[in-house]
Amino acid sequence: MRLVNWTAGLLVLGLVLPAAGVIRKEGRFWIEEKEGAIPAGTRLRVASVGPVSITGDTGNDVRFKVTRRVRADTQREAERWFEDAPLTASLQNGTTVISLQSPRCGRCGFSASLAVSAPRRTHHTTIDSEGGSLTAQGLEGRLNASTQGGAILIEDIGRSVRADTAGGNITLRAIGGEILCDTAGGAISLDGAGADATLTTSGGSITARNVAGTLRTETAGGSITAEKVGRSLVAETSGGSINVTDVAGRVRAETAGGSVNILSAPHGVRAETAGGKIYLRDVAGAVTASNATGSIQAYFLRGGLLQDSVLETNVGSIDVWLPADLKVTIEAIVELTNNDRRIQSDFEAIRVRLDRERFGPSSITAEGALNGGGPVLRILNTAGHIKIHRLE
Repeated sequence: MRLVNWTAGLLVLGLVLPAAGVIRKEGRFWIEEKEGAIPAGTRLRVASVGPVSITGDTGNDVRFKVTRRVRADTQREAERWFEDAPLTASLQNGTTVISLQSPRCGRCGFSASLAVSAPRRTHHTTIDSEGGSLTAQGLEGRLNASTQGGAILIEDIGRSVRADTAGGNITLRAIGGEILCDTAGGAISLDGAGADATLTTSGGSITARNVAGTLRTETAGGSITAEKVGRSLVAETSGGSINVTDVAGRVRAETAGGSVNILSAPHGVRAETAGGKIYLRDVAGAVTASNATGSIQAYFLRGGLLQDSVLETNVGSIDVWLPADLKVTIEAIVELTNNDRRIQSDFEAIRVRLDRERFGPSSITAEGALNGGGPVLRILNTAGHIKIHRLE
């Protein structure tokens, strides 16, 4: 095992070099900076107590710079605390391991940041911090990044990424493989994934663009935006709006309170909200939209292959735009009304009928087969309006 251990000096491959660190004082704090290098393995593992940044380069070594900060009355006292918080670097069975510990100094206000550069070709990189932001960029292999509290920024990674933080935003760009990330409280932003992506936050918004595979998103409180998804999409939020554009596969969008907007989803949609508007444009396949207390607007795709579908709300209007040549069978009903104008249609083939009750409100139904009929589109409204428009 090759070992680098910084205490008073620097030991590299059996050679003892003078300590290269520079100590300076800022107020009641002492700050020390040191640099070093070690031959790179095919894998890299970094463990630290504070912020960590890793950058890929074209070299053959792993280079690192540590900045440590501590409160002390004298320089000697500060040096003692620094010696009690060593940075070690070793090469173990093809893995370069860098570790920075925290001293047992009570209320000395110790903090440290670590900057690392490693060969871009590194196969697998692992970063673990006890608390601080993490940054990684320019690596061809896999990456695992975890911090007990802080933001994470990851970009230009060739293969899969796993990232989690106990509290902070996560930003990912240009990831070549599968993504799995989670934050206990913060926003997630993704732009560019070469495979499937799963994004989860306990409180914050999620934005994802240019995902080649299936996208799964879940937040306990925040909005979700998804654009250009190569396969299917699942979007779930306990409170916030959902905005979706250009999904090649099936879409499932569910919110406990907010609007749902879906543009261009030709292979099926399931949209649900407990309060807000549902807006669907250029949709096809099996389309299900359920709204507890709001309106629904749905534009069906010209040339799309429709399957049996349902649009349903309790309070609010439902407006449907159907291509003039679409083969579909319509079944529509407003359950509670005494007004025969609650259902309106641009199609003569759709017949509207008011079913009067002797006591209490009546219901109104509309049925018809367009262009010879086809899959059934059921439109259900408890006490609102239904309008069926011709889309020329």
